[in-house]
Amino acid sequence: INYFVYFQAAEHPDVAVLYFPKASNGLRRRKRAWVIPPINIPENNNGPFPFKIVQLFAHADSAGSSKVEDPMEIIINVIDMNDNKPIFEQTSYVAEVSESSEKGTTVIQVKATDADEPGNDNSIIKYTILSQEPKLPSDSMFAINSFNGAIMVEGVGLDREKYPEYTLEIQAADLDGNGLTGRTTVVLNVTDSNDNPPLFTASTYQGSVDENAVGVQVVKMSVTDEDEPNTPAWNAKFKIIRGDPDKLFSIETGTNKQEGIIKTAQVRKERKVLSSGCTSH
Repeated sequence: INYFVYFQAAEHPDVAVLYFPKASNGLRRRKRAWVIPPINIPENNNGPFPFKIVQLFAHADSAGSSKVEDPMEIIINVIDMNDNKPIFEQTSYVAEVSESSEKGTTVIQVKATDADEPGNDNSIIKYTILSQEPKLPSDSMFAINSFNGAIMVEGVGLDREKYPEYTLEIQAADLDGNGLTGRTTVVLNVTDSNDNPPLFTASTYQGSVDENAVGVQVVKMSVTDEDEPNTPAWNAKFKIIRGDPDKLFSIETGTNKQEGIIKTAQVRKERKVLSSGCTSH
């Protein structure tokens, strides 16, 4: 058998040429087994093109027509490059957070994906909060889980009446947080809690009514509440708490939800001094 092989990687032109010399006189069996190591190339090569990956020349002959050599396997691995930046599933997010939320309460979770090779550093994403507006009452009212993108309440002092909305700029970075980046915006609307009591607009009210009148308005009392208008936390509910053991009077909430109306319920001639209270729902 005469055999000659030349193997050269395109990236290494100085690789030696291997020669298999002609067999010596006489019959001799020589077993051959070639193993070509995997060849790695980057997925974004700059050329010039056509780009030679590997060059292999082989020639074998024998006196007969029998098969001389098995096919040779050459493995070429295309190596992933960090050519895809993280992309958020939404360009912006909107969520609500109660002003009474405790530290650690999860508000919303954002998610970004990376088209690079899964499990590779090129596709491992970490999340950070770049900015918060307004920066009040502190610039760290919220935190983000760097691994799963969950946004949580971090600071104290959420107050819808003062700061009804926060805007966060979120970044996702590959290479374990040090590579290409993508950004999104999260708008957090602070929802009202019943953290403000109703206040009467006067400390005392006076009214008069005929002695035999029933169902007649005696006095109307107004209150104010700093909670969000027209919400359960703002709507007032009135009741008589002292001064009417015989239930001669009734009290109801006016249509605007911020006034209490006292009326006569039964007939009685004595003068009465009533105490009323007000709560929000």
